[in-house]
Amino acid sequence: METALTLRLSAAIGAALLAAWPALGQIEVVQQVVPKHAVLYEPIKARVVIRNNTGGVLNFDAGREPARFFFEVEFGKNEAVRQTDRSPLLFGVKIVPFETRTNEFNLTELYSMRALGVYKVSACLEWQDKLFVSAPIEIEIRRGFEMVRLVAGVPGESSVLRAYILEYLSKDDGENVYLRIEDEQARTIYGMFNLGRIVRVRKPELKVDESGNVHVLFQTMSMDFVHTAFTPYGVQLFSRTYTDKSGSIALVNLPNGQISVSLPQSEGGAARGAGPPGLPPLESLPKKLSSELFGTKPE
Repeated sequence: METALTLRLSAAIGAALLAAWPALGQIEVVQQVVPKHAVLYEPIKARVVIRNNTGGVLNFDAGREPARFFFEVEFGKNEAVRQTDRSPLLFGVKIVPFETRTNEFNLTELYSMRALGVYKVSACLEWQDKLFVSAPIEIEIRRGFEMVRLVAGVPGESSVLRAYILEYLSKDDGENVYLRIEDEQARTIYGMFNLGRIVRVRKPELKVDESGNVHVLFQTMSMDFVHTAFTPYGVQLFSRTYTDKSGSIALVNLPNGQISVSLPQSEGGAARGAGPPGLPPLESLPKKLSSELFGTKPE
């Protein structure tokens, strides 16, 4: 009788262990992608979790039996999307047995996702002639609706122009406003920034200061106003939120060439967040080169 009881307990413990390690002896690859509905050029982040349930070490290097991580990206009817940079996505990384490792990747930077439509993305890990693949996720890239466009020069760079475009896209959580910075002549994108949700009761404002920085003022869903600024190279300088119930808030040009926010006296200049009060010169700020971001626009 004790033997039978012992066998039943052993079976129960074994079942519990199998439930705790559903992929014992295997590798689990799980991915989450945000957003699943994106505007053209918007950064799309893939968060990938790798669980090494094997007894071996996953070495992502050039040694013996190396592991390799990559994405399979398909557009439309199984059309393969090329990786813009063939460098390994994981290199110099070691995942020991029963370790879980999480990494985040910007798919927009890594793959040529420049066409409008639906993409299917799978995270893949190859090791010892075996392929471990996550469940595929569909991503739809849409064109935004243009609201404001401003073209201005870049101080210190003759004949160089930047186009600053504000556009919006309707999503499940409302309408989001985006700022795109590009060199139209060189067909180069320097950044696409999701500035947040917008109320289109009032048209957003765009101005460029004497240093070539672009300033944006728009109204949010909470009926506050956001003033933010970026360099011509896509570096955000600040973001400040204002409360103005009168609706008379505006961007103004100061005599020294800088841009400020004009508020009615009754509002007392109520503001929250990190603001200027004097921006550094453009040459002292870091430049995000196009090769590190989106590259050239498609024809």
